[in-house]
Amino acid sequence: MIKAAIVGGGPAGSYCAYNLAENGIQSVIFDHTHPREKPCGGLITPLTQEIFPFLTELPVEHSERDKAYFISPYGRRICIFSRKHRIRCFSRLKLDRFLVEMAVAKGAELIKDKVKALERKRGSWKVKTANKSYCVKTLIGADGVNSLVRKNIIGPLNRTNVGLCYGYFVKGLEKEEIAIRFLPHRKGYMWVIPRKDHTCVGIGSSELSSSSRLKRELDVFIGQRYPHVERISEWASLIPNVKDLKTFRTPVAGTNWMIIGDAAGHVNPISGEGIMYALLDGKLAAQAVVDNDPRQFDYMWKEAYGRNLFASIKMRRWLYKKQVLELHCQFLRLRNKLRF
Repeated sequence: MIKAAIVGGGPAGSYCAYNLAENGIQSVIFDHTHPREKPCGGLITPLTQEIFPFLTELPVEHSERDKAYFISPYGRRICIFSRKHRIRCFSRLKLDRFLVEMAVAKGAELIKDKVKALERKRGSWKVKTANKSYCVKTLIGADGVNSLVRKNIIGPLNRTNVGLCYGYFVKGLEKEEIAIRFLPHRKGYMWVIPRKDHTCVGIGSSELSSSSRLKRELDVFIGQRYPHVERISEWASLIPNVKDLKTFRTPVAGTNWMIIGDAAGHVNPISGEGIMYALLDGKLAAQAVVDNDPRQFDYMWKEAYGRNLFASIKMRRWLYKKQVLELHCQFLRLRNKLRF
């Protein structure tokens, strides 16, 4: 019997497997999509690097900046400085590949099969792929916003708690600064995040707008500001964007299961940041398995960062008002002046 099976090999799943292996616990990652690029900026914030120092030393190609720009709905441009750590921007293909290889090198096993079905069986789980069935003691769902594990155990994320992103990977903007532009007409923003050999340009909406509408809006933006860029590929993706605190009243852990990362809805609903929460969930979930009590994960994540996440959900209700965003940007500008 497999001690712990993790469905999904993104940052949450891979880091969970790594921490389990460090504690001598057998784990298997099921992920048929590795390696793959993801429709995500791949931005690693200074706070994330402070919590996980190993991110500052990854032998993975990336770009670095010591500042980023926020642009208010009225066009006010604010520079945000980082003093302790530079902001790092990774290709998710390269970052995720390194994390899963780090887990495998430590002793985890990667099975590149798609999980087709799950079945509870006498205190354990039967995990079925297209090729084989596996008996598992503890099941960990790290399989993203459309999580099969979540769907089977507690039900999928309500569509009101899901947003949409659309964007391009382009060449020609690698020397640009990081820019986040809040939109005056919708609850969302555009971004330009330069990586090492290409740039992620996207638009995110906290509501489930049509991808064609977002595409038109982004196309106009790129055509006006960056008409010279070469578009390599385009993408659209659903993202967790929890708007109702009641969502987190439903436990994401039980006697022999846990749901972590995007699958649990653990993404900041204002900034869209999810990598920090994913890594924290991976570490906490592994500790719950080590302690032989998966149920405690539901308490652990709330203690670790629940207040921060809940506050962001409450703030979201009024922060996206243009006047409030403008005042917030003025505050950030004043704070930057006082630092020097």
